[in-house]
Amino acid sequence: MTPFAAGATGPGAKAPGVSIITVCRNAAATMEACLQSVGKQSYRAFEHIVIDGGSTDGTLEILRRHANAIATLVSEPDRGIYDAMNKGIARARGTFVIFLNADDFFAGPHALRDAMAEIDAQPDDDVYYGGLVVRDAGVSHRYMPPPPELAVEEMVLGCLPHQATFARRAVFDRTGLFDLRWRRHADYDWWLKVLADPAIRIRRIGTYVASFALGGASSELAKGQPEVFAIQNASPIYRSAQWDKRRIEILQAAWLTARIEAARLREATRSGSALAGMNWKGRLAARLPPSVVRSLQTAKRRIFGASGAG
Repeated sequence: MTPFAAGATGPGAKAPGVSIITVCRNAAATMEACLQSVGKQSYRAFEHIVIDGGSTDGTLEILRRHANAIATLVSEPDRGIYDAMNKGIARARGTFVIFLNADDFFAGPHALRDAMAEIDAQPDDDVYYGGLVVRDAGVSHRYMPPPPELAVEEMVLGCLPHQATFARRAVFDRTGLFDLRWRRHADYDWWLKVLADPAIRIRRIGTYVASFALGGASSELAKGQPEVFAIQNASPIYRSAQWDKRRIEILQAAWLTARIEAARLREATRSGSALAGMNWKGRLAARLPPSVVRSLQTAKRRIFGASGAG
């Protein structure tokens, strides 16, 4: 398809506070909800940049209907989701960048307003992240990631949420763009670069920014998890005997709790006990220490794609 751009903002216009970057390909099923959530934001000092990978399923028709609300719309073949995200960064004019992909939407109409109010009240940092509303098989729950002092430990089995992260555009001058060697977890690689750089100041904000749907399958785990391990093993953050030991402890705890959970599920299936009616968090919380439950929750987010860019 011939590349096109629509609604580009003139070079003399005032730079927006936030560049919202949405990447998509064949996302007709979810695109409308994403665009509507952006359009309903009470905070208006933003630009919306949409990078489409050459959709063939009706996505472009939806985007064209919303063209007046989109500052920049590009549709052309790309080398994958992170190539598209890099194209968005290259076109961003905002002080901050946030990635809201086609199957994500903002947590509410005041999500941007509330997040930017917290950022304005604490303006000296470079990367700010908040919470997610996680949608899982029709059930939603809130997830607030740990504070920055625990972020490196979180990254062993999890990832800080890019859908709820506001990064100053200048941060990408230090980290570089997303590394296209990583097809599935370049956002994980980017976060480790951020955490490894003492010049980049990080802060957690208390607002819930976006709504994210869990997804993925065992086939995706088999393809993606080796990337995560390769990125992690190469990171300077984890190159120490102390972190070798701590990572083993975290992985052992997650392995143990996963084995226990599998055994509980088998027992519940055989006996028809009341445990069968409880969700997985309820079953574990009833029988395991809170620290072990947290380890399994972190493992579940990594396994089922909560760090993914999709």
